[in-house]
Amino acid sequence: MRVEPGEETWWVRIRQAGGEVLGAGVLLDPRTVLTCAHVIPDRAEEVVAEFVGRPGARAVPARVVSWVPAADDQRGDLALLDLAFPVPQERRPVLRRPSLWEREVYTRGFPSLLDDGLWVRARLGGRAGPGGEWVQMDAEPYREIRRGFSGAPVVDRRDGAVLGIVVSDFPGLAGLAWMIPVETIVHHLPALAGMVADSPSLTDQIREFFGPGRSGGAMVVVTGDAPVSGSLTQPAQNEEDVSGKSVAEVSQRVNRALEQRPERQMFVFDAVDEAADPENLAREVIRPLTEAGHQVITGLRQESTRLRGILSPPSITRRLEVLDARVAEARAAARAARAEHRSVSRLVTPVPDWPDDGPALQLRANGLRKNPTLPDLEECERQTRELLRKSTEAHRELKRIHDEYKSLKSLLRAYHFGSGLERSERDRILAERYTRAHDLLFTLPCDLAAARKAVDQYVRVLKESR
Repeated sequence: MRVEPGEETWWVRIRQAGGEVLGAGVLLDPRTVLTCAHVIPDRAEEVVAEFVGRPGARAVPARVVSWVPAADDQRGDLALLDLAFPVPQERRPVLRRPSLWEREVYTRGFPSLLDDGLWVRARLGGRAGPGGEWVQMDAEPYREIRRGFSGAPVVDRRDGAVLGIVVSDFPGLAGLAWMIPVETIVHHLPALAGMVADSPSLTDQIREFFGPGRSGGAMVVVTGDAPVSGSLTQPAQNEEDVSGKSVAEVSQRVNRALEQRPERQMFVFDAVDEAADPENLAREVIRPLTEAGHQVITGLRQESTRLRGILSPPSITRRLEVLDARVAEARAAARAARAEHRSVSRLVTPVPDWPDDGPALQLRANGLRKNPTLPDLEECERQTRELLRKSTEAHRELKRIHDEYKSLKSLLRAYHFGSGLERSERDRILAERYTRAHDLLFTLPCDLAAARKAVDQYVRVLKESR
């Protein structure tokens, strides 16, 4: 039975212990509250959950158990709180992820001077925010979603389902705010996937991608006949018909799009099972896009367990296995850079440092085996790629410096003996130039820039005297 608006018993006000109101949240089960990470000032701090939908209900201390802090670009920003003791629930909130464009919603926050709450109605717009993770909210006139609303449930006025939580407001324009939709929440907190009541159909997903006001749009790759996207009243603006094309040709089309916009993009692969080579298309084109962080939805005309198996994201267990191998590779590259650094730093100065964060990375990877979470895993994967890149670049640069040093020694020796030792010693200017170049090269560690200049001057004077 649907709960009437304003009578939700799972609405939570979050307060500092003995202090001010921090924001809002939603009670997902008797022990778990979902909110935004930025609502909690300190991950280790205990806060208090107050149940505003239950007059007289006892406040409950709570601590963070899952933490997805906002990244530099503001992706994430989610937290799960564990209550000190369970709270009985007559009804749990229903989480849904339908098409969101122009849905009418309401929310309740706790801004300054309004600790008992302020109700606001709004209309949802298109996706926006970092990486398209948010959805725009346009509040009714004379109402503002502002500080104190963060973490508040955003509820569908049609059926009372929770569609997301408020994440941010825009102080420069009254009534403008954003929410984190359920789809994004589940992406960062996959353990919540089982709480979602339904999954959107492919048609709904594509309609949301290309609804009016959709930020940026997506690329629709049609790989077979009668695609779902053909039923849309508003055609896709960026569509590639590659039906009958080889996997290599499809890959070329996709790569051209990535070259134009290398940031994360959205792709719809429609009628994949009717492609010329469905399994290799899934394995060689679609799966790598997903693993690279692009948002991808895939349409099949008929369900295929084999294709779904290829297209399904790798399990965290499998990703941890791959991570172990990648960490070992990155650490081996770091050790090679360190060995080259030891060799070169005795001969030349200055030399670039080698990345020394391999042991710390190994500890983080080891810690993931005990408590793996998707955000922590993704961050560790990113750090592993970064260590490998930095180590490889450092090793390459150190080897270049080493080769240059050896080349300068050989060059000086060749020109000196080629000019005739007696002539070099007899010509005072030439002798001075040679002595300076020799001393700079063989006084360790060598100032490479000064030695390079001295050798160039010696060679130039030698050539001019011939």
